[in-house]
Amino acid sequence: MKKKESPLYVNLAYESEMNRLAQNENPYGASNLAKEAVLENINKMSLYPDVILMELKEKLAKKHGVSPQEIIVSNGSGAIIDHLVNCMPHNGENMIVPELTFVAYKLCAAIYRKECRLVPMENYSINLHKIADNCDKKTHLVFLSNPNNPTGTIFSHDEIVEFLDRISSKTLVVLDEAYKEYVTDVSFPRSIELYNKYPNIIILHSFSKIYGLAGLRIGYGIARTSVIEELEKNRLPFMVGTLANIAALAALDDMEHVSESARKNAKGREILFQELSGMGYNVIPSQGNFLFISFATTEDRNKMYDTLLANKIVVRKMESFGDNRALRISLGRTAANIRMLDCLKIK
Repeated sequence: MKKKESPLYVNLAYESEMNRLAQNENPYGASNLAKEAVLENINKMSLYPDVILMELKEKLAKKHGVSPQEIIVSNGSGAIIDHLVNCMPHNGENMIVPELTFVAYKLCAAIYRKECRLVPMENYSINLHKIADNCDKKTHLVFLSNPNNPTGTIFSHDEIVEFLDRISSKTLVVLDEAYKEYVTDVSFPRSIELYNKYPNIIILHSFSKIYGLAGLRIGYGIARTSVIEELEKNRLPFMVGTLANIAALAALDDMEHVSESARKNAKGREILFQELSGMGYNVIPSQGNFLFISFATTEDRNKMYDTLLANKIVVRKMESFGDNRALRISLGRTAANIRMLDCLKIK
């Protein structure tokens, strides 16, 4: 009897020959050090994980120049987003997010019935001036994905400083830097410098992207100890699995894998951008490991999607993000990228 696939994952094609260019995964996989660490500790699968995760917190604290008490580790940075929204006060507070950004922010607001104000983009970039204009004394959270998922655009260090100087210091500003390691633009914010100056900054990082640990679900945040303590007391224990913790510890020791993944991504990103733009597609310049393409109509978008799907290449439609005339294409290995371009050239 043929195994029935879950509708949620039917187009992700885990067990087929599809090229997965939909989920912003690292096509080069995890570090060999992380793989070896997991295999060496595979018998620990039956054991409950470390609740405190102090070794990992200390390692991350050293990496970023903060204290372990300013680190929270969870099962993906998405879980921290969930905690932050869930912990919002119930006195009419609101949260603000850009209109076209990581879907988890709006989803969590809907789940916990929190007011979520959507601020229009400007040329597919986050407009910090408009976000500041929408903040008021009841604004508890502002979520800023940088590079922004799904558009790949960034705001600069100077721009975020101007924004932070405008808004209340009581408003928590979440800098979601899941794709930071892929950035090549030197104007990108120096987030720890910002964190040291502005006490309302929270920084999120992920092991899912360049570290290649998406399947193990682990991410972390940096915030003031008062924020960390509030988050820790409002969640269940054992949020991070034993093997995820072990893999993350090992992955942090392999910066060569990170730098090589970033180098290959930058090269592939530039080639794809130039090739797709040359074909006449409206491709937004990206600093992530993906490209965002805007179409004149949903029908035009579907033509590209269907062409690629027919050739066993799956990319991401953007309805859930709020745009039904766009696709997000993750960067793959060179062969997958070339295959995609070839399919579009002969369509």
